[in-house]
Amino acid sequence: MRRTRIKMMAAVMAATMLLGGCGDALYDLTDDEENVIVNYAAHIVTKYNTYQREGLTYVSPEEPEETQEDVTVPQTPETQDASETGTAASAETAAPAVSVAAAGSASLDELFGADGIQMTYAGAQLAPGYLEGDYYEMTPDAGKQYLVLSIDVTNTGADGVGLDVLSVSPKFTVVLNQSVKSTAETTLLDTDFSTYQGTILAGGSTRLVLVFQVPDDVASADSVELYVQMDQMIQIIL
Repeated sequence: MRRTRIKMMAAVMAATMLLGGCGDALYDLTDDEENVIVNYAAHIVTKYNTYQREGLTYVSPEEPEETQEDVTVPQTPETQDASETGTAASAETAAPAVSVAAAGSASLDELFGADGIQMTYAGAQLAPGYLEGDYYEMTPDAGKQYLVLSIDVTNTGADGVGLDVLSVSPKFTVVLNQSVKSTAETTLLDTDFSTYQGTILAGGSTRLVLVFQVPDDVASADSVELYVQMDQMIQIIL
């Protein structure tokens, strides 16, 4: 009975608002429109009628919701181990191994050699600077150090052999310890392998280098992968 009275009151209120305009033409409502207005008005009235436990809705006094920040999970050996494991896994995910997509692989001899010329990888060295003779010194950027790759070039033939690496404009990239990637420096070194032009005398040998900058917190050069970009990216077999 109470709900019927409330709906009637809501209908009167809705009609008063719609029909009480000043000088405006009356708007004829369809049955569906009247039902929408009556139900909406009844909903508003009953929503705040705290003595009514029946009807469209009953709104109880609001209680603060418990948020995630308010929940404290006690640390047990099991949860602590799980948290540490998750942190370690996140750290591993954040620092994935670096890789370079190469079309194939080849040796230094196959890529840059000539008749009678033998090229041999002679190792890698980390250094705070690089000095050629006593006249040309190189200094890395702040927070960096040099990674120097050495390549021995030997002429096993009876005649001198010209070697021109510069003419093929190679671009060298190194991946150090599977986590540090760097592109070779362009230098003025006479012994820079990437720009070398010269003659290797019969039976003679010379040591050429490729110089890269890597972070100064790198402590070793245990794993070295060398790539060269010419017509395509090729991994060099060291």
